[in-house]
Amino acid sequence: MGIWNGLKRASRAIAESTGPAKYSSGGKQVRCEHCGRDQFTEGNAQLNTAGMTFMGLDWANQTATTLMCHACGRIHWFGIRPERH
Repeated sequence: MGIWNGLKRASRAIAESTGPAKYSSGGKQVRCEHCGRDQFTEGNAQLNTAGMTFMGLDWANQTATTLMCHACGRIHWFGIRPERH
């Protein structure tokens, strides 16, 4: 039973770490600019440039962190990764 309980706790921790959460950036809590809610799902987006695409080096471009509002779906972009709470 100990192993089974440990696996259940681990799966719950993984689900919580990948699900919607609150974030802060620059010392302020992030709130959706559209609906005002504070639960977001984190993602990443590549910041492609024409020159790097032309040379076939898209993989070398920088990335931005995106936070999608869990309530309305609006996507917020951050150049510096927000802190998850």
